[in-house]
Amino acid sequence: GHPEQRAKAVVSTQSTGAVKSMVRDCKISIYAQGSNNADVPKMAPDRVMSIQSSFESLKVILPHLVPNMQLGAEPEEYDVRILIPAHTRMSVNGKHGSTLVRIKTESNSSYFSIFPDPLPNSDEYIVKIINPTIEGAAKALVDIAKAISSTKGCQSVAFYDPQIWTPGTKGDNGSFTDNPPLPGERPPPPGEEETSESGTKEERVDGEVKQEMNEAR
Repeated sequence: GHPEQRAKAVVSTQSTGAVKSMVRDCKISIYAQGSNNADVPKMAPDRVMSIQSSFESLKVILPHLVPNMQLGAEPEEYDVRILIPAHTRMSVNGKHGSTLVRIKTESNSSYFSIFPDPLPNSDEYIVKIINPTIEGAAKALVDIAKAISSTKGCQSVAFYDPQIWTPGTKGDNGSFTDNPPLPGERPPPPGEEETSESGTKEERVDGEVKQEMNEAR
């Protein structure tokens, strides 16, 4: 669907109502404005969702939100992408890739990679997960949030603003512009060919989870 329509569906009262009834210490937002307070381009193929909550609450929230972020009603696998600051990549990767392998294995993800290039004009990188179950995808996201929690606030970050660019001109960044999900087909690893409210970037705080959402197809 259109980016604006998908964003509204994700943070609609119906979508977040169940979450709010179970978890009260959370705030769910999709940014309508960028770092310069300009409106996000309506035809940008992605949006950034922010979830501010405790880790325990995040375990409850994500299984309710992940399905609404997918292209189809019943996908064979769930494609989720989380944005992490450049300086936290080692926290997700771990020594010799140990943390990345552990999260991938424990969540039973079929694909789990940090893309090599940052999103355009930002210090944020995409970690992409493909998982056969909602629960597995949610677990991977929570584990990533935990992995970066101690280092996330150590440096200032230029946040990614959804924007429009020509595919292939901004590196191998894992965006929906350059790496759209293909129904029934798993993408190659990086480097190989192949609530109910919106907010501004100023509202981003340490401890939140930020996720790039596929909003257009």
